[in-house]
Amino acid sequence: MTAPVVIRFLGGLGEVGRNCTCIEVDGKLLLIDFGLMFPDATMPGVDVILPDTRWLKTRADDVLGLVITHAHEDHVGGVAHFLREFEAPIYGSSLAMAIANSKIEWDRLSHRTSLHVLADNERLKIGPFDIEVIPITHSVPQSFCVLVHTSQGVIVHTGDFKLDQTPVDNRLTNMDRLREIASGSGVRLLMADSTNADSPGHSESESSIGRTFERIFPTYSGKRMIIGCFASHLHRIQQIVDVAISEGRKIFPLGRSMVNNVRIAQQLGILSLSSRDVYSIEDIDQFAPGEICIVCTGSQGEPNAALSLLASNNHRDLRVTSEDVVILSSHPIPGNERAVYRIIDRLTRMGCEVVHDGHELVHTTGHAKREELSVLQSIVKPQWFVPIEGEFRMLQRHADLAIEAGMSEDRVIVVTDGAELTIDEAGVSVTGGIPAPYRFIDGLVDDVSYDVLEQRLSLSQSGFVHISVVVSKERFLVSRPEIATRGWIDQTKSVDILASLEVEVTEALERALDSGVALNDLERLLRRTTGRFVGDRTRRRPPILSTVFIVD
Repeated sequence: MTAPVVIRFLGGLGEVGRNCTCIEVDGKLLLIDFGLMFPDATMPGVDVILPDTRWLKTRADDVLGLVITHAHEDHVGGVAHFLREFEAPIYGSSLAMAIANSKIEWDRLSHRTSLHVLADNERLKIGPFDIEVIPITHSVPQSFCVLVHTSQGVIVHTGDFKLDQTPVDNRLTNMDRLREIASGSGVRLLMADSTNADSPGHSESESSIGRTFERIFPTYSGKRMIIGCFASHLHRIQQIVDVAISEGRKIFPLGRSMVNNVRIAQQLGILSLSSRDVYSIEDIDQFAPGEICIVCTGSQGEPNAALSLLASNNHRDLRVTSEDVVILSSHPIPGNERAVYRIIDRLTRMGCEVVHDGHELVHTTGHAKREELSVLQSIVKPQWFVPIEGEFRMLQRHADLAIEAGMSEDRVIVVTDGAELTIDEAGVSVTGGIPAPYRFIDGLVDDVSYDVLEQRLSLSQSGFVHISVVVSKERFLVSRPEIATRGWIDQTKSVDILASLEVEVTEALERALDSGVALNDLERLLRRTTGRFVGDRTRRRPPILSTVFIVD
């Protein structure tokens, strides 16, 4: 009897981000991607969200490696956190390994791993795993589709992809290899990107964006250009710098990840950009506005990224003016819309002309739309299908599309984070699950709890009230109650409310002391009295803290 293959999803199914898939063969584990996700407004103070590793740590000795599909943060951004807990080699393209290495060196974790650069169409063995990586087009160079050859058949993991027929680097998806496998042994299981499963049609080619830049750059010949995009979108950056340099402009990368990625891409030869055309932002005053093109981070409204700092006039090296043109060469990731439009509004208020994909083709998606997903289904012809990488509605829409394309409904499986699938002679089935909650990272605090987030939300919505009193052991108040509050009311404008609260608390304590209430029970009485007053007078329920000091 052939041994089964088990697949577990640690992240990426039910949300956009923190992608991580774990495949088990002969008792050994191989991970595909270990990405991060950015927080939303319900997660105050959280920096990033990672896959949960509690189950994985119980199998730490079985982890043989981590394969990175491409150099986007939601696939490679968590490698340093991964290496703090596991010692394992990492595999991927030269770009993905260079990006991973910069993170690993920053956290001084190089001693816990070895990095292995994979070439297009390379096939290798990692313990019992027979892995093949083939080119697939996406919005970042050198993206891989991962094929896992197992005793239960070939498993295809697309990573993020689109079917771009005219990519900037002319590196096409290896459809011939997928056809060869489909017509030969066949594909036992396809796991495919679902991000755009809701979107009809076919995605625009990345090369179409360059034509937009060629058209609009000359119209702003005397103005300074500031272009926000993902630091990993090196094909986009290539098109920007090509047009900018042809228009006589110098390139100024802005933002730590942008500066880092441009440098890495230049070193690897991925970005064709001469060092004589690249300047530090500190040198910007040497040039006229029409000679400047700033390429910066922050197109998603990230609070501390370059574009956000410019929009709030808080960047230490640069100020925007009414003479600037800002191009947002991106589209808001689901959940980021409000932050992005807030930046557009602020820049517009500052007098900038803002160009975005609402009225110009300055961005195209890196994810396959429905026509492309149908093409993939028709080429791969999988026996079983599991949609991955997307919110639940995206997964379900992708599943519906596969059924519309001719797959039997009972061979299309929609699962979410934590699901465990088993592939054996009987087929593919859900056989269990593992914990896969969000892992919240706040600075150096790893795995902030949901309770802490609820407390932060409560404080952000209603503030808090702290009231303290000093009571003598002889059972009388030594001094008037002290009331401190943050975020509940404006203390300078609500003096009457605070005075009334002081009176009510004083009277309640004096009655309690006179009636013989135990001193140890006074703090609870203080909280209850304050809470009732606050609720009655303001219809708010802030956390109430109370302190009773007992003195001789």
